[in-house]
Amino acid sequence: MPVKLIVALALLALATTMQVMRIAEGGHTIGDYVNLSLKLFLVVGLVRGSESARTLALVVGGLNVLIGVLAVFAVGAVLGYLSLALQLQLAVPLVFGAYLLWCMSQEDVKTWLYKRAFAGVADTE
Repeated sequence: MPVKLIVALALLALATTMQVMRIAEGGHTIGDYVNLSLKLFLVVGLVRGSESARTLALVVGGLNVLIGVLAVFAVGAVLGYLSLALQLQLAVPLVFGAYLLWCMSQEDVKTWLYKRAFAGVADTE
């Protein structure tokens, strides 16, 4: 497994854990459960080598970049006056989305996922 995919999976696992903690605290909605199920699908699908999980990871990465850019534009004028913690919270979706897009577009990641998904098919022929 490529190291960049391991890092992406670790970040997704961290996001999944944080989502479970948010649901456990209470005040959860149906969207929280949908978000959790999509994250679980991504983690399990990428470990299994699913091409649909890679495609979903590209969509999720693009949406995270969009959310990050919109968040920065929403507070753009006062960004310098915010605390460092708030600035980092605004940057996390942008950085994570960009990393996920980059990682899922790399040839070694695509090759590993393909070999993982079709390892049993190649052995039988």
